Amino acid sequence: YGEDTTPLKKIANDFIVNFGKCLLSGRGLYIYSETKGSGKTKLACIITNEILKRRDISVRFISVTEYIELVKRKDDDSRNEIDTILHAGLLVVDDIGVQTENKDWITTAMYRLIDVRYTEHLPTIYTSNVEITSLKTDSRILERIYEVSTRLPMPEVNIRRKIADRHTEKFLSELLNDSAGENIWDNP
Repeated sequence: YGEDTTPLKKIANDFIVNFGKCLLSGRGLYIYSETKGSGKTKLACIITNEILKRRDISVRFISVTEYIELVKRKDDDSRNEIDTILHAGLLVVDDIGVQTENKDWITTAMYRLIDVRYTEHLPTIYTSNVEITSLKTDSRILERIYEVSTRLPMPEVNIRRKIADRHTEKFLSELLNDSAGENIWDNP
């Protein structure tokens, strides 16, 4: 990232190490950065995988858009999957705040998801491109997320591009070294 991420690492590590307290209290994380590609989802997955190594717990990961599509289906399989998501021991909700449609049924579906997890004290990790207080959603949803989430601001750095640039540089270096001295344009 090019900056000190020690405080972020400490919060993430403490969340993993002390996850038992999170299970009792229902507290989770709200990982955010306005910059797309800053590593929010990757960090949520790393934290989740580390928790799975230490605990026998049901974990689910779903993006908000996938959840909305699941709710929209209204068949038995989707209802069963929604129930599994609602009651997972740990849930990652990716890209909250990304939903652009402001329809009542979407707000109701999101409220149900957040409220069940809130009332049953089930920890949730949210990722977002929006700071928690700037979420454009029903105030009941916002307040419940705010109450049980520790905010984790990511650096405003597109790490995805940095990694892609490194891979491209490595690929080009290997490509150029493999074809050293051979020029197909000189041989008609």
